[in-house]
Amino acid sequence: SRTMRPSTVEGLKDSLASWGEMKEEGGAFAEYADEMIEQFQVKLILLEYLLCQFTIHGLGLTLKHRSRDAWGVLIPDASQQGRFRWQAFQRDGFTGHCTHDTPELCIGDMLDDGYALLDMGALDRLSGTAEWQRGMEIVAVIQACNAGQLSFEDAMRKREEIYSRYAKVA
Repeated sequence: SRTMRPSTVEGLKDSLASWGEMKEEGGAFAEYADEMIEQFQVKLILLEYLLCQFTIHGLGLTLKHRSRDAWGVLIPDASQQGRFRWQAFQRDGFTGHCTHDTPELCIGDMLDDGYALLDMGALDRLSGTAEWQRGMEIVAVIQACNAGQLSFEDAMRKREEIYSRYAKVA
């Protein structure tokens, strides 16, 4: 069986078809069928909308999370030629990424994680803020510590320095 994630148009249509069959057969799961069919239909409509937005905007497509201050942006994967990644970020910087073989799989994965609202330009908007700059400085300190270039104590001290410096500005 195909994995449920990331969602694809084909996979969602398959799921709709099999729930439709279960509903008709009237077995143990039939009572859940309407609810599941509705969920898959909504997701399919959303995914087709987002894929349509991708044909308009291309790489750089940016989606906001539906319930929190978080975004995902679709970009070529820097470390794996020919693959794609969606990069998650919040107001204070990047938070992680997922890599897939196609932009469509990235978009399905973003939708599965709750990123569904088009918000082009969010990265430019946020990366100019003090909160973002501070976040980037903190990340650099953590990376230096992880690489053994800074002791944990020094890293914590630098972190405090960064926070107090930005607190004065705020």
